[in-house]
Amino acid sequence: MTLGLAVPPQLIVPVAVLAGALLAALAATWVRNIFTAGTSSRVLVVVGTTAALSVLVAAIVFLGIMLVPVPILVHLPIAALFLGGIATWAAWRFRSAGRHLVRDLLLSLGLLAAGAAVIMSALYGGCMIITCSAYSGPIE
Repeated sequence: MTLGLAVPPQLIVPVAVLAGALLAALAATWVRNIFTAGTSSRVLVVVGTTAALSVLVAAIVFLGIMLVPVPILVHLPIAALFLGGIATWAAWRFRSAGRHLVRDLLLSLGLLAAGAAVIMSALYGGCMIITCSAYSGPIE
């Protein structure tokens, strides 16, 4: 979390949108699986669809940040609403017959771990390429 203070918006926006897409897809999948009987959402398809469309959302948010002079905290909640809608649609659209709760739980935990690894590697790798520093004044 503290790394977000030193990371420029060009790097943090795509990472935040992709992390939001992962969490939105998993939440939508589990809510749908808990409240419906007989079928379950396909976790990998829902997460993949949401992640693919989140690239478009990230591009729109990035352009919005460049063109509309308001704080980033205005753009990210709007992106979260779009991601929630995409994830909800995908969870209801991509379902399969039968219940596979143990498999879905293991997939969800694996995706969360992989998502955390991707986020950290993107932040640290991006900060190695560009300078991520909250203070850019002279060193005394």
